[in-house]
Amino acid sequence: MYKPSKRVLAACLTAGVVFSLFNTTAGVNAGQEYDSSNVGISGKVGAYIENTESEDPVSDLTAGIVTKADVENAYAETLTADSPLDAEGSDAEASSGDASQTDATPTDAKIYTQFQDRAVCTADGKVNIRTASSTDAEVIGVLDRGGICLVDEIGEEWTLIESGTCVGYIANMYLAYGDDAGVWCENNGIARTAVVNTATLKVREGKDEESECVTLLPEGEEYSVYSVSGDWTEVSVDDDVRGFVKSEYVEVTFETTRAVSVEEQAEADRKAKEEADAAWLAYLAEQEAAAQAAAAQTANTQTTNTTTTTTTTTTNTQTTDTAAQTTDTAAQPAAETPVETPAAETQPATEAPTEAPTEAATQASIAAPAGQTGVDLANYACQFVGYPYVWGGSSLTGGADCSGFTMSVYAQFGYSLPHNAAAQSGYGVEVSLSDLQPGDLLFYSNGGGIGHVAIYIGGGSVVHASNSRDGIKISSYNYRTPVKAVRLIGQ
Repeated sequence: MYKPSKRVLAACLTAGVVFSLFNTTAGVNAGQEYDSSNVGISGKVGAYIENTESEDPVSDLTAGIVTKADVENAYAETLTADSPLDAEGSDAEASSGDASQTDATPTDAKIYTQFQDRAVCTADGKVNIRTASSTDAEVIGVLDRGGICLVDEIGEEWTLIESGTCVGYIANMYLAYGDDAGVWCENNGIARTAVVNTATLKVREGKDEESECVTLLPEGEEYSVYSVSGDWTEVSVDDDVRGFVKSEYVEVTFETTRAVSVEEQAEADRKAKEEADAAWLAYLAEQEAAAQAAAAQTANTQTTNTTTTTTTTTTNTQTTDTAAQTTDTAAQPAAETPVETPAAETQPATEAPTEAPTEAATQASIAAPAGQTGVDLANYACQFVGYPYVWGGSSLTGGADCSGFTMSVYAQFGYSLPHNAAAQSGYGVEVSLSDLQPGDLLFYSNGGGIGHVAIYIGGGSVVHASNSRDGIKISSYNYRTPVKAVRLIGQ
């Protein structure tokens, strides 16, 4: 076989000669597949030169010894000789093509990117995580409905996952993977949050750029999502504002939970029992104190009645012997009456109703107000983070709305405020938003007037009763644009 040292150069020169000799046009039309029927003559001549037995194929070509038919026949023979390899190559390409198509895995997430290589638990309650792919294997933790996990390997019936501190197996039937996980969350009401990814974002009344802007949101703040529809995402800013923002300027994710290991659950159960025991003891002590107070009140009443009876008896005795006898007879039951009823009523009260320990635990965990500065007030208010929001409520532990929360906090420090955000803005001394101090009240407008109030706690943050989903929480002071600040308490 001819193996010149400069094969490529010779082939190119030869191809030029052949093109001129055979007047052949090389190339493939745009969009045309490149195969043996339309390979250019240069390719065929190159194949001839490489595979011929001639000592000098270039000279043969230029001298006209080799014809076009010879080149075509030699190329055809090359194809025939190489066909097994080509067939094998075709299979390999087909397999490779199939592999590229099957590169898409169940954990791919093109739409719900939060779930790339992940899965969520679709069980009605909790699902067990086991040490091996068998229901006989040891349980090492649990994953709640809507909980998320990293997928390491998907088997026929079990999936190896990681979540929290747990690494183990969950049955496939209780998992949704990749984009399917996002669809499941969407259809099953899993809560979502939106984080602003632009410097300042407008919240509008409707899904229209011409709609009125009701407030501005700062970058990095997180808000509850009500709905996502194409270009617009509906968010809840607080109990006063709910509106629409452009979807491209927020990152929306589902609120998922992590797995809890057996050890973590045991520790949580132990703490819960300790708190319950402490609450029960606190309740019993409270009931005992109430019983003692009632007994003292009864004793005081009895003493008063006895003294009154004795005085009356003495006076009546001095008047007539007959009257004294009558008074003595009537005085006996009068002295016994107050002792009997209250004592009988206080005894059953030691039997606590089932809900009493919860309230006792709540009160026991809240420290009483200390000091009289704005910092003291801010610290006191922060104790109630996590407690519920209740429209129209004013209970710091049972539920309050924004103005009910500020009203009740300030009441603990001796200040009386109305249960209305707009009305509260008229109290105290107005201060600049650039000169905020802990304890100041910040007010927010919904476009039609003040509708929300929060307590500044320092460090650029406020504590407030936000909405029914978030309850009492801490936010950046400009989580929406504040319009006014007042100071009632000094530093």
